[in-house]
Amino acid sequence: MKTKKWIAYGVTGIVGLGLIAGGATAAATAMDLRDAEGTTLPGGQVTGKSTPTLDGSTPVKMDVTDDTAKVVTAVTPTPSPVTPPSATTPVTPPTPVTQATPPSPLTPPSPVTPATPATAASAPSN
Repeated sequence: MKTKKWIAYGVTGIVGLGLIAGGATAAATAMDLRDAEGTTLPGGQVTGKSTPTLDGSTPVKMDVTDDTAKVVTAVTPTPSPVTPPSATTPVTPPTPVTQATPPSPLTPPSPVTPATPATAASAPSN
């Protein structure tokens, strides 16, 4: 009986979390992002990977009020150096063809070894 009670609590909790997540998604969809003048900023999905804009070594100063934030000083990006194209390597001449080696002469078969004589039978033991 206790197991059924805990299953009911778990299901109720999962359904509650689903409702909260759905409400948060609906609220976020209804909101607009606006600048200090009140103009709606265009939105879109952020995709792709890129290098970070700020590396954290130079701080950015911001002027923050109750409902706005302005960047007072920002880091100016340093342009990356342009690398010259690499020189192409010259074409190497083909290597000359080597002559085939002649086959080695056949070795004569080894002589047959003579058979060893049979040993005499030993006397039976008691």
